[in-house]
Amino acid sequence: MIKLDLHVHSQYSDDAVGSPREIIKSLKKKGLQGMALTDHNTVSGGIKALKIAPKDFIVIPGVEISTADGHILALNVKKNISRNLSTEETVDIIIDEGGMPIIPHLFRSMSGIKTTKLKTVLENIHAIEVFNSCSQPKTNLKTAKVAKEFNLGGTGGSDAHNPLYAGYGYTLVDTTDFNPDTVLSEINKKKTWGEGMVLPLEYRRSRMLKSVKQFFQRGFKRI
Repeated sequence: MIKLDLHVHSQYSDDAVGSPREIIKSLKKKGLQGMALTDHNTVSGGIKALKIAPKDFIVIPGVEISTADGHILALNVKKNISRNLSTEETVDIIIDEGGMPIIPHLFRSMSGIKTTKLKTVLENIHAIEVFNSCSQPKTNLKTAKVAKEFNLGGTGGSDAHNPLYAGYGYTLVDTTDFNPDTVLSEINKKKTWGEGMVLPLEYRRSRMLKSVKQFFQRGFKRI
């Protein structure tokens, strides 16, 4: 069994700090075997992580895309994908690029695509994020219930924007193979699940306040 944080941000995200190297170091210290670096609307962090990761650490390059309806994670992509497209268009492009779409924090007020939009792309979705360390426990439970209702696999991620908190959420993969393709195959087969710990309340509050402040600074635009 291996653990990977499949939703983490680096300094390549406008609202995060920490280099890919610092995140890898933090995750290894916590006993995790890999990650997907999913910066907001850029694959730069993931590409950098691929270049510097040690051989005993899995890196899946990724991106968190801001669609017109909310956020979608794209795993295993090395090209930026246009933002502000519909959920359906974004999922199609991710697949065309050889990537895997994962729906994160389904019910988050400003950036979750919600169940209605999820239903429009179900045939192309194999897993949703059932554990997000920045979400409330009851929200994670609600999302896990949706995954089971629609016969989907699950992933987990810290959604950390600081290396200190990377690894609080993680995806369990029943393998000892450190090949990224094996991890992606298990997600594709709906055999993975997400677990972890919720981030400290004080940090979640500061993240929320920062997000609101940046929302106003961007002219009432979501990240």
